[in-house]
Amino acid sequence: MIRVAWMVPNTPGWIGGLNYFVNLGTALMQLPERRIQPVLLGSTEGLPEPLASFPAVPYPVPGSRLLGRLWRELDQRLLHDGHYLARHLQRQGIRLLSHGVVLGRRSPVPAACWLPDFQHHHLPHLFAAEDLKRRLDTEAAVAEHAQAIIFSSEDARQDYLKMHPQTASKTQVLRFVAHAPPAPADPAAVLAAHGIREPFFHVPNQLWAHKNHAVVVEALTLLARDDHRPPPLVISTGSVQDYRNPEFFDSLTQRLEAAGLSERFRFLGLIPYPDVAVLMRQAVALINPSLFEGWSTTVEEAKSLGKRLLLSNLNVHREQAPERGVFFDPHSPAELAALMRQTLDAHSPDEEASAQARAAAALPGRMQEYALAYEEIVLRVTGASPR
Repeated sequence: MIRVAWMVPNTPGWIGGLNYFVNLGTALMQLPERRIQPVLLGSTEGLPEPLASFPAVPYPVPGSRLLGRLWRELDQRLLHDGHYLARHLQRQGIRLLSHGVVLGRRSPVPAACWLPDFQHHHLPHLFAAEDLKRRLDTEAAVAEHAQAIIFSSEDARQDYLKMHPQTASKTQVLRFVAHAPPAPADPAAVLAAHGIREPFFHVPNQLWAHKNHAVVVEALTLLARDDHRPPPLVISTGSVQDYRNPEFFDSLTQRLEAAGLSERFRFLGLIPYPDVAVLMRQAVALINPSLFEGWSTTVEEAKSLGKRLLLSNLNVHREQAPERGVFFDPHSPAELAALMRQTLDAHSPDEEASAQARAAAALPGRMQEYALAYEEIVLRVTGASPR
């Protein structure tokens, strides 16, 4: 069994990062004749399954903070061999640091670094100067020192190659697949607890500016002009805090209040994941109006559930190719409004049940392909023999 170290984020600020490792771990644990054993670097405390059941090794602690800083500076300037972290991993029998930091081109343990997306190149105005510089420095360090570079989409890989064409031979695309959120026994009780008593659309994205909730507000404003029926109900879940734009949520709610739509676009915030799963399953459709994505977890979860999707027409959304996806211009509230009305009018519970059954039947094969693709990357980087 090849021991591979994972550095798993566990912060409310990036739920998508944690879900990424949950999905990868789930896929691996279901793989027949599995050859990889993930080992978490740090503690498993507070992590969901299957991550909580993985073996873990502690982070190495230098003799002093000063000594640690000196080692890091020496390694970054001269050695490029991963200093005490690489040696620590080697002593623990780790063959690869996956989806983590750069160790160095001379490290005895190779690193396969994961770069999720390049939003900061496409929407730089959403980033503070310090944050932007840190991301650019990381990209450059990965290009020079990583033994492999993993992207979640071909779209992201092509972005990177435009900036670092010399890295083509060590780039890998690993398109992740999301497991289907579990279905609680009594979905009606969950809907009632959240005061939902009518058909609704679900926007399961954190409230960051680039997720483009604003176009949904504008679409509802257009739909509210219909004298014959009220605009559809939209339910939003996910954190309402955007650390890069802390006033964004307030500005959005003020626009809704001014338009008299506060009860038609409701923000539930961070709610238990089983409740989110009910909303995803029971919604007329999911909406992802994002201005930028690396490889959307929302889209992957919807594919695994067989859900209808209203999607911004990003190249990466088209690369994800959801069977029941319908695309719109994310800058056109009118397009989205028309799709929402058409989708609501055409909604069929029987069609939803049939699509869900097809997706459930296809999911095990999709998860296995995902796990095999990751295993192939690990075998290639570590020099292990293929299957």
